[in-house]
This record gives sequence, C-alpha cells and structure tokens, in this order.
Amino acid sequence: MHTLRRKFQRLLLISLIFLFLLGCGTVGAPQPPSANIPLPVADLQATRKGDTVTLIWAAPQKTTDGALVRKPAKMIVRRTITENPTPATVGQLDLPPAHKSAEPQAESLKDSLAPLLAVSSGDFATYTVEVMNNSGKTAGPSNAVSVPLVPVPAPPKDLQARVVPEGVGIFWNQAWPPQNRTGLAVQFAYRIMRREEASKQPPVLVQQVNAGNSAMTVIDRGIEWEKQYQYWVTPLTLWRNGDQQKGEIEGDDSSIVRITTTDVFPPAVPTGLQAVFSQVGDKSFIDLTWIPNSDSDLAGYNVYRHEENTQPVKINTDLVKTPSFRDSAVQSGMKYFYSVSAVDLRNNESARSAETSESVPRP
Repeated sequence: MHTLRRKFQRLLLISLIFLFLLGCGTVGAPQPPSANIPLPVADLQATRKGDTVTLIWAAPQKTTDGALVRKPAKMIVRRTITENPTPATVGQLDLPPAHKSAEPQAESLKDSLAPLLAVSSGDFATYTVEVMNNSGKTAGPSNAVSVPLVPVPAPPKDLQARVVPEGVGIFWNQAWPPQNRTGLAVQFAYRIMRREEASKQPPVLVQQVNAGNSAMTVIDRGIEWEKQYQYWVTPLTLWRNGDQQKGEIEGDDSSIVRITTTDVFPPAVPTGLQAVFSQVGDKSFIDLTWIPNSDSDLAGYNVYRHEENTQPVKINTDLVKTPSFRDSAVQSGMKYFYSVSAVDLRNNESARSAETSESVPRP
C-alpha cells in the first residue's frame, strides 16, 4: 500500500515539474530594451517667399529598432550657408511620444533670411533637421534642402487700378532693383494677379513683365464688364546657377486693390457713310451704307436725319443690326442730311458720324 502511494506521489511530482517547464518556456532569444533613438527625418521640404523660408516635415513615429517613440525627444533645425559650413541652430521643436493609432504629425518652422541677406555673399542656405532623444543620442540629420540667397524686389506700395476702354489698367512706380550679392545670375520681374471678388476660383495670371526703374502700366483685356475684381502684384526673382540649376523666388505680395468694371465707354464712331437715291416704280427711297463697326460688344446702330437748318432726329425705331438702312419716308424735291451712331450692349452710344447728304429729285 505504501509502495503504491509512493509511486503515485512520484508520478504527480514529475507531472508538475513538466507543466512548470512548459509554462516558463520562451521562443527565441530574449530581446534587449529599445534605445529610443527616433528615426531620422526623410521628407524635409523648404519653400521661400520674400525673406521667409518655410520648412515642413513629418515627425518620426518610430525608433531605429522599429518600436514606437516612447519618450519625449527634440527636433533641432540647423542652417548652413555656402560661404560658412558651420551649422547655425535656427529653431527647436519638441517630439512627443508616439501613439500607435496616431498619424504622423506635420511639423513646420519659419526662418527669416532678412539679417542674412543684408550681409551674406553666399549662394545658398541649406537646412537639416536632427532628432535627438533625451539622452542626446541621434540617428543623424535629415535630408538636406537648399534655397538660393538671391534678393527679391520689394512689392509696389502705390498700386492703382482703373477702368479704361480696353479693360482694366494697373499702374505702379517701380523702385530700383535690389543688389545681388550672390554668384547666381538673376533677373527681376513682376507678376500681375487677378481674382474675381467673392469667387472660389484660383487667381489668374494677367501678365508677367520684367522689372525696371520707371513707371509701369499693364492693361488687363481679359475682364468681363460689370464685375468686381481684386488685383495685386507679386515681385519675382528668376535665378540660374550656370547650366546646373535654375528656379524662381516669389517676393511678398503687394496690397490688394479692388475695382468694379463699369463700362461707360461708347463704341467707335462709324465711318464711311454714303447715301444713294433710288426709285422703284412710284416709290422713292434713300439707301444708306457705312463701314461695319468692329467693337466686340456692339449692339447696333442709330440713324439720324435732318433737313436744312433743322436738328437731327433719330429715324429708326429699333437698333439697326447691319451697316445699312433704307429711308422710305422721303419726299420729292427735298435734300436730306444723314449721320449714324454706334450703340453697345450696355447702351453706351458713340458720337454721330460725319454727315452725308442726298436729294430726292422732283418728278
């Protein structure tokens, strides 16, 4: 009986040891803790407008060993210039711990080049972002991005716009172009931009003109009448680094001027008016012809007639649509004087043409 109990206890002990070993077993080698070194930034981009550079990038979410960033870190933005490769820190942003379900956060930083442009003769400013953990360890700097250090003209301060017969005239006085301290070839220009008031459509480029030192006038012929528009001018620097690189830098926009395109301009005065007497049977009339008016918004013509020592009177009821008219209300033995005016779609009427005359013979 004791022997049987002893065997049972031994078997139970072996089973317990086996189960314990199964529960404590691990697959593979033990993993070391994460060093929490964030991955380097790989998508740094830089844009320049005027003297301001805007940098954007995605904050890293993972470490170099594939784990999520668990501890706060910092992102240091540095700048070098062609003539001085020593990095200068231009900004620092915090990198918070990452969340598994969160999207990468877009980061941005602005850097003013104004102090640098006043003294530097370098060609480019180059930027990098380095992510450093709380122990001062880093996986290295980001990709490098560069912007040229060329100057950009100041925006016009005296911009004006007014309606002219051809459309809208934009006027401003130009200042002398800025001094170029770089070794890059530059050309200065202005972009005239237009947007319809309260419209969601993107702005329209009216024209791009080279900069000078005299007053500038640009006529926008692409407008529609009886609408409200906004205009502004953006200075521009076109740069080239030999045959290697080229690009353009926009300056700061001018103030916006607003204008309503009210058409108060009449069409051109008709020319070439001729009058010829004709008769068919007992019916007499005078036929008028003139050179067609070429205004795009022409609506028609008015015909005026008078006799000796009387004032001209309009003799058509409706606008005449073609450059010809037959006057059937004539009497024999009378001499008539004729003139013609042009009328546009907004009822602006031109001055009357030069007169012509014709007589109706007596029977």
